[in-house]
Amino acid sequence: MAVFVVSADTAAGSLTVTEKAGPSSYLRPVSVATGRGPLGVAQCTPGGMLFVALAVCDEVFSVDVPTGQVAGRIGVGWAPRSLAPVPGTPYLLVANAGSDTVSVIDTEEGRTTVSIGVGREPGAMAVSADGRTALVCERGAGTVAALDLSPLAKGYPARISLRWRTGIGPHPHTQPRAVALSSGQAVVACARRDALPVLNADDGALVADVPLPLPGSAPAGVAVTGRDGFALVALERAGLLAVVDVLDWRVTRQIRIGPGLRHLAVDADDDTVYCTLAQHSRLAVLHLDGVDLSSTDGEPQLDTLATGTRPSAVAVARTNEPAPNGT
Repeated sequence: MAVFVVSADTAAGSLTVTEKAGPSSYLRPVSVATGRGPLGVAQCTPGGMLFVALAVCDEVFSVDVPTGQVAGRIGVGWAPRSLAPVPGTPYLLVANAGSDTVSVIDTEEGRTTVSIGVGREPGAMAVSADGRTALVCERGAGTVAALDLSPLAKGYPARISLRWRTGIGPHPHTQPRAVALSSGQAVVACARRDALPVLNADDGALVADVPLPLPGSAPAGVAVTGRDGFALVALERAGLLAVVDVLDWRVTRQIRIGPGLRHLAVDADDDTVYCTLAQHSRLAVLHLDGVDLSSTDGEPQLDTLATGTRPSAVAVARTNEPAPNGT
């Protein structure tokens, strides 16, 4: 199975697709034109289509990864910002910031089945591994909402309902920008908070509020490693990646990445972290294999990959066959 790193290059109106040839080796990148401000990218199943949210319209594109060809267009709400596949189902969630809705796409049929009203300006989302709960960052409202996705297992997307909604506080301008799930707890990065709220995914109760190392660092992205239980938090203004131990909720180390650090994606197969660097039009590639994240011992290897202008999101995609003639 071939592995690709895909970045959504918003200002360039394109994707950059780079085939992975080894742990630290990549083939020549290829640009795939999409237009209309791609802002989110996701693959629902290994070997399946790649989906791209186009922020300045009301469509999601499906893209064949090996060929780089746009295969279809699906109408959703206005200004889709982020995508979240629902494990164990053919469904893909789309957060539409302009219409305050979450659209549910049936990827097998290639159509939107329903759009669900949520809070103001929904953005980043995370779905539990069992596919029963979706967390939605309602950036304009300063809240995080949980949607009950259990009806999807029976094919009833119209029956999705709100489970809970929690205000991040202390005022509505905290701007939750990213969320990740770890062992039933939601880790939330907020642009205007110098702490990392952790919510119980079952009821939205605040479990912890982790102080971040630098004031005004503008947390922009969060991801959870595939091992050892660590959350990685992108501090955009500081250019740092804060590592948080999810067992005792403390920052264990800070890794310098570069200015404009935003979205994160983790390849759990080899503990590689991909980070968008909007100011440099590149991806940072952080190798965590063999690195003890619980201490400050040892420095992880850091490389970069070229992308288009202002990359906003990154994803790891897999195909059953490598691309013809390389990437």
